[in-house]
Amino acid sequence: MFKCLHNLHQAEGKFLLSAMLVFHSLLPIAAQAEHAYTDQPDLTQASLEHLLQLEVTTASKIARQVSDARSAVSIVTADDIKTYGYRTLAEILSSMRGLNITNDRSYDFLGGRGYSSPGDYSGRIMLLVDGIQMNDNVYNQSYLGNDGIVDTELIERVEYVSGPGSVAYGNNAFFGIINIITKNGNDFNGGQTALSTGSYNTQKARATYGKRLSNGIDLVVSASGLNSEGQSLRFPETNNGVARHLDSQQNQRLFTKIQGDSWSVNAGYSSRYKEIPTAPYGADFNRRYAYDDTTKFISGQYHSNLSNHLKLSLQTDYSDYFYDGRSTFSGEKVLENATGRKWGTEAKFFASWFTGHQLIFGAAYRDDYERKISTPAISSNRGRQSTSLYLQDEITLRNNLWLNLGTRYDYFTDDGDATSPSIAIIYEPIPSYTLRLSHNVGHRTPTAYEKYFADGHAQTPNYDLKMEKVSATELIAERRWSNRSRLLATIYQQSTDNMISSTAYNNIQYFNASGTYTHGIEFEFEHHAEMGTHVRTSYAYQNSRDAEGEWAANSPHHLAKLNLSAPLFHSALRAGLEVQAVSRRTSALNQNASGYAISNITISANQVLPHLDAALTVRNVFNKRYDHIAPDYISPIAFVAQDGRNLWLQLTYGFQ
Repeated sequence: MFKCLHNLHQAEGKFLLSAMLVFHSLLPIAAQAEHAYTDQPDLTQASLEHLLQLEVTTASKIARQVSDARSAVSIVTADDIKTYGYRTLAEILSSMRGLNITNDRSYDFLGGRGYSSPGDYSGRIMLLVDGIQMNDNVYNQSYLGNDGIVDTELIERVEYVSGPGSVAYGNNAFFGIINIITKNGNDFNGGQTALSTGSYNTQKARATYGKRLSNGIDLVVSASGLNSEGQSLRFPETNNGVARHLDSQQNQRLFTKIQGDSWSVNAGYSSRYKEIPTAPYGADFNRRYAYDDTTKFISGQYHSNLSNHLKLSLQTDYSDYFYDGRSTFSGEKVLENATGRKWGTEAKFFASWFTGHQLIFGAAYRDDYERKISTPAISSNRGRQSTSLYLQDEITLRNNLWLNLGTRYDYFTDDGDATSPSIAIIYEPIPSYTLRLSHNVGHRTPTAYEKYFADGHAQTPNYDLKMEKVSATELIAERRWSNRSRLLATIYQQSTDNMISSTAYNNIQYFNASGTYTHGIEFEFEHHAEMGTHVRTSYAYQNSRDAEGEWAANSPHHLAKLNLSAPLFHSALRAGLEVQAVSRRTSALNQNASGYAISNITISANQVLPHLDAALTVRNVFNKRYDHIAPDYISPIAFVAQDGRNLWLQLTYGFQ
């Protein structure tokens, strides 16, 4: 529902003060550091050969190779982002194995592993930027569209690890983890400006400077702004009413990253204003309904080799989130807002004290000291604290057989405690063949919104709401050929306990259902040909049942993806073709949305003029009419029409 913007000037002052404190605290550490913990490879033009050897940070929180990772890992690189013209994280994720995006003209909602309830703010997949969690602490929402914290041009790669990851990441690593790895200054080696224009009278400008300085410090600073008028949209359920000029949005972003050999500081700011044409929660149709989402964060990390057998990684972060909503109900203006502020710190260690054992252990503390919701019915601040301990051991049984054991304990001052065990067996029968069998348990606590929100007319709180848990078993098989081709297959089943669900729109209250059950299979194939042709394709089948045994809402049985790119005209141009197919889905009210397949094409060219690159993207090339299932809270609207054919042209100029 409505979210938050409190006192922006006061918040920005505290944000800048926190930034200076974190940076100041790292300077003496950086001055004393003599050894780098890890260097990130340059993946802006990475081939599969490089990807198979890179160290993935997500799978274990201590870097390890993709080919050795316990979970099924999929990666989209900076080169993919450019080749296929991705403008938002939602577009990137919609191309990845087993994931699907639902858009209700306000937010992009991420679904995976059979769960994609429309309008579910929490999403149950953790979003990280350079290893720092980005979900806000009021709604637990991941911001995937133009409300996201990072421009796609600043992303080096996006990692997706499927399945529960609560041992390493704790609360909300429920169905998977998304980690955005941002570029280094050396990837830009100077300044870069970009101007873009597209359909629906959309414009964007970005300025970025990145450099590795002579003293070894690597620096990235970037700012961008976007404006879009949007569309006028017709909704048949409202007597063919048309929401005129109520789909606009504006966005501003700032991002900086400073790093030395063994330390780094990241900071980001994102603010989006969005008008909502669907009149949710029974608001007056075709009247202005708008909100602002503002997110800021700063994080610091330090890595050190304490000895030949012990490595240390320290991190601390602060973030805040503000929401401000304005709407009209029965001719009366209604204001709602929310504020979330939090900070946390973590120490994790990698130890190889014992032959045949690789230990990862650590402790974390988080203080969600403000989770404030203000509506005409309530003004409530529900802060909380959490403490976590975790341990993981990878045991080498033979030179081609490993056993991975882990457990995590979390204590929350408002929701009690949880223990999350995991076990995995990794077997490589012959080189280039890998089998992994794992069982993991994860958890998610109720959000402040789910537990405490009340608006006086559509939603009531549930103070007795309990945390939900997931148990998942997965078998993964992987085959690699000559470091250029990779085939991944996985079969899984998962069940939940105390699954948090909501009642119907006219009397919304969140409650704990008896559980859900999902089983599925996924395939992914990737090949990088020597002549420059790249292909990545995936297929996922998922069968998800709700607490009553019925087909889960908005859970397609079939998801198929194809990404194909190739050089044209002696590599003067590069063409990228993307096809995404989604089978039919059903709503909570048993209304079916037809399946669809859409195609996108991007033509890009480097150096069309000295230092000038150009790219043209046509999304939904065949102007396919397709709908996403609407959340219950925009009833009586059952389906939300998605964009038809639309164009996006970007010019990028680089200078030293």
